[in-house]
Amino acid sequence: MRKTTLWVLASVVLAGLVVPAGATAGTGAACAPATVEVGDVAQAEGTGGTTLFRFPVSVAVAPGCVATGSVRYRTVDGASADRDPGRAGSDYAAGSGVLTWQGDTATRYVTVAVAGDAAPERVEVFWVSLDLPTGVLITGRSGAGWITDDDSPACPPGENCDGSLSTEGTGVCWRLSCPASAHFSATVADTRHVRVRTLDNGGAGLGYVPVEDLVLTVPPGSRRAVVRFTITAPPGQEVRIPVEFFSPSSGTPGNMRTVLTLVKS
Repeated sequence: MRKTTLWVLASVVLAGLVVPAGATAGTGAACAPATVEVGDVAQAEGTGGTTLFRFPVSVAVAPGCVATGSVRYRTVDGASADRDPGRAGSDYAAGSGVLTWQGDTATRYVTVAVAGDAAPERVEVFWVSLDLPTGVLITGRSGAGWITDDDSPACPPGENCDGSLSTEGTGVCWRLSCPASAHFSATVADTRHVRVRTLDNGGAGLGYVPVEDLVLTVPPGSRRAVVRFTITAPPGQEVRIPVEFFSPSSGTPGNMRTVLTLVKS
């Protein structure tokens, strides 16, 4: 794609009931931290100018509770193993910032400007990644931005047009929430399966429970396969988890490996 001037911003959509900060659940127990997840976006880039991709960042709380805290977001290029990785500056606008909840359950949005052009090309992918949580728990760290092409036939000859599949190349996780996810470029209409394994399964000091061959199910209406790791390391131990997704039941694999680094506690 050609170089262009792009920008990124975060916006807030006020939805959901606001209740006093420090509220408790209906049982009288103190509220647990809200969980936060960023969603995926897939849309055409357009033939010129810019197209806005709006990534929803949603929170989940127990009844009667609210979200109080913050996360950082940042854009991340697609990995080199992807068939056509999205690159900041030419494909989309790089950006970062902080999203904050102050006693509400509203969805926030990270808006990224994507550059349009008239050149036929494959589906590209970049990411919006969440980290640095304060007062909340990140359960869905990666949001895939699938830039689909509107300059060539819907399914070019010789292409597997059953959707692309990719994972963010690197990431962080936390003791209470350590997920890795593989994302399809479109919501699936039928049940799909993706296998996953860790690539370092030997030794007693790994600091996590390894996975040798786990089958993940992606139900109709969804677009991501998620595996969650159990951390066994004591506080302060350095833990790195090399993960590989493989053998999807359908779709075109892109980058299928990621390395998670545990944030020390």
